[in-house]
Amino acid sequence: MNETKPNANNNVSHNSGDALIEYLKEDFFPKHGTKVIIALCIVAIAIFAFAQNIKASSEKEMTMAEELGKGLSHMYAGKADSALAVFEGAINAGTLKGLPLAKAALLSGNLYLQSLSLDNAEALYKQAIANASGVEIIASAAEHGLAVVAMERKNYPEAISLLNTFISKYGKRTGDLAKRYAKTEPVDKVPTVPSALWKLALCYLETGDKDKAVQTAEKILKIYGDTQKIADDASKLLATLEK
Repeated sequence: MNETKPNANNNVSHNSGDALIEYLKEDFFPKHGTKVIIALCIVAIAIFAFAQNIKASSEKEMTMAEELGKGLSHMYAGKADSALAVFEGAINAGTLKGLPLAKAALLSGNLYLQSLSLDNAEALYKQAIANASGVEIIASAAEHGLAVVAMERKNYPEAISLLNTFISKYGKRTGDLAKRYAKTEPVDKVPTVPSALWKLALCYLETGDKDKAVQTAEKILKIYGDTQKIADDASKLLATLEK
């Protein structure tokens, strides 16, 4: 990720900026990056596809479930190209409709994102959203994917807009520990809100907006302090920025 120079109001030293960029390049992104999103999406889709397969009552539904199953089998075997061929073949042939189409588009988008084929990933994520039929685990994964596409393109203003919309839409936790202990704190609609917040902090950092990067990292610690790895990364970011 290219280093951007913060403006004069940011008060971030050159050395601390270099250290942070090195941390992001050498530690965070190689370990977490888009693979975190992809792994979460695959698990969610696999569960949903399995349930759909069990409930399928018509020949058409069974055919769609089988197509998804073939692609998933290739993914589990580490055959990304074969999985993509199955998913895209079914999409282009028009054999998938509605939610099965959304699932196949999402999984295809993830595979293209892995290979940094960003235009293809973006188009498939949009197709997934259009066919998600209100299923938030599918739509949110595709929306998150679009934000990652913008980050990979280094279009940080667009990524910031997408991530803020995502967090506002799906983030419901408040950080109120009393309510959390009483089990009355609202629950996020999807599990990837902390990841979206972390990416938002990084995007603010890339645009030179230290204050918002700090505010976002502090929000992670307040609301998602129990999300250990992301909270640890937020703590490291704050420590670096305060040097």
